[in-house]
Amino acid sequence: MEQAYKQYKDSIFQFSLYLTGDKQLSEDIVHEVFLKFAIQKKQKQEILSVKDWLFICSRNLIYNYLKKKPIQYIPIDQSDSVTVEQKIFIRQILGKLEPAERELILLREQQGYPVKEIAAMLKLSEEAVRVRLFRIRKKMQVLAKE
Repeated sequence: MEQAYKQYKDSIFQFSLYLTGDKQLSEDIVHEVFLKFAIQKKQKQEILSVKDWLFICSRNLIYNYLKKKPIQYIPIDQSDSVTVEQKIFIRQILGKLEPAERELILLREQQGYPVKEIAAMLKLSEEAVRVRLFRIRKKMQVLAKE
């Protein structure tokens, strides 16, 4: 449990922060995800992939939040390899995507999940994930030209 927390808390926080735009809410989601994880472990229910389970749980919590409150902004990550102007531009484009599109592109590009794992997490075929990623990237190109 402690190892999973140390290994995945930052990734889940960043994922939540990108999707909700709310630092406090993202911290709450991280804590709630690991609370649910502890309950699952205590009940001795089998979890095949801890990482996948944690991200699916966080996604579900985020979607529950998004049903109640629309996204207001997407925060800029702390990467030094991209200029502030580029980060703002990317944030604006991500903010124009639908939540499901944003989730998919962030799982692939920010979190580095392979298509096969994304397909399993979202209960889609690998081909459907590839097609959606292609369409999202095309959409982002169009949005970048506006």
